[in-house]
Amino acid sequence: MLQITDEMRKELNQLRNHIHGDLTALAFMSKSGGKLHWYYASGSRNNRYRLISFKVGHGVAGMAVRLGRTVTVSALISGSIRLRQECALMLAEQLHSAVAIPFSSTGDLPNGVLLLGNREVRTFSDSDVAQATQVAHRLGQLCALPLTP
Repeated sequence: MLQITDEMRKELNQLRNHIHGDLTALAFMSKSGGKLHWYYASGSRNNRYRLISFKVGHGVAGMAVRLGRTVTVSALISGSIRLRQECALMLAEQLHSAVAIPFSSTGDLPNGVLLLGNREVRTFSDSDVAQATQVAHRLGQLCALPLTP
């Protein structure tokens, strides 16, 4: 199981504050490789996110991992309603807009995803997405480090 470090928490909290988002969340592939699980969420209303898992290709976060690129969901973007409805985290946290950014801790295929979310309809700016992409890359590097007790 992935252990969330204080440095990871700090990165997610700072990102959420900087982009003025309501939620930043980190999901990582389980060791069996079948599902992704939400390990940490900054700005969540409760801890239900820890019970949520999803398959690659399912919802906005799963689609980002499948495609290996950033996926955006907003009421302003046609065709994104289905991705919102398939994402249990978006429904549980009442998010209306989100950006999912895949990352890899192995340098290979994506095995994690960073989600930015807002409870209001919003379009994330290019600079917000660029900053989040840098954070996702750093999170991938942190996940690759051996954990120390």
